[in-house]
Amino acid sequence: MPLWILYSLLGTAIFVVVVFIDKYNLSEVVKDYRGMTIYSAIVGLISGTILWILTGFPILGFVDGVLVILTGILSIFGAAIYFSVIQKEHGSKVIFLFQLTPIFVLILAILFLNEAITIRKLLGFILILVPSLLISSNEGGKLKLDLGKNTLLILAVDLLAAISAVLFKFVVDVGSFSKVVAYESWGWAIGGVVLFAIPSVRKVFIETTRNLKKKALILIFTNEFFYIASKLLLFLAISLGSVYLVNVITGTQVLFGVIYGVILTIIAPKIFKEDVSKSGLLKKIILGGVTVIGLILIY
Repeated sequence: MPLWILYSLLGTAIFVVVVFIDKYNLSEVVKDYRGMTIYSAIVGLISGTILWILTGFPILGFVDGVLVILTGILSIFGAAIYFSVIQKEHGSKVIFLFQLTPIFVLILAILFLNEAITIRKLLGFILILVPSLLISSNEGGKLKLDLGKNTLLILAVDLLAAISAVLFKFVVDVGSFSKVVAYESWGWAIGGVVLFAIPSVRKVFIETTRNLKKKALILIFTNEFFYIASKLLLFLAISLGSVYLVNVITGTQVLFGVIYGVILTIIAPKIFKEDVSKSGLLKKIILGGVTVIGLILIY
């Protein structure tokens, strides 16, 4: 198995764990999501500095440095939106909507890289878009097209993630991955400074940190480091392979989400309220399978 496939699968599996832990943190531990991005920024600063030291203090050219840092800034702005949604929505729904990121990657490629649109890619586009926007209205309810506020917010996160992935691939190749990855994490820290400058965010972060128990803070920071690990694995996969094919592999997050969702709903039904009925699981598996087929077609 090529290493980029292994890294893609492992990064995806860890990412889904992060989503469900975030759901727990924002349901049981943190009552106001606005301070969560600052924890992400702190971890970005720490991890970026460690990586910079471990990779021999690499210095990037001005343009490359700006582009890589920009990917981190865009990512943390996306994280701020994501935290607002995951506090209200089921983890599996958010994971489904993340499937739309490759569509935005394709659109960017068509607009800026002269990528040709074909009937096959158009069909793949539809097979990803429609299942990702279909949700169950309630337990055992009928499927409906969801274009609500939270869906639109996650679409914004997908767009930011797609821009970050394309910018990162534009700068990075196999030989330069270790040199630039620290700068992406520093971008998170810089974005965090911008968000911390907003009085409401700063106030919530300070109050949340002051009131949280030590174990809760450890869980939050541990989960942020899990996310860093997931991100590094996926960026490494992109540097070794194709950004498009890596996005196809990450389509397996739907299946990971179904498995984790079932287990967590059985263990802690008051926190994780996923639809674990036979009909609900069947819908998720079928729709997830359709999106994977769509991902294969567009690439």
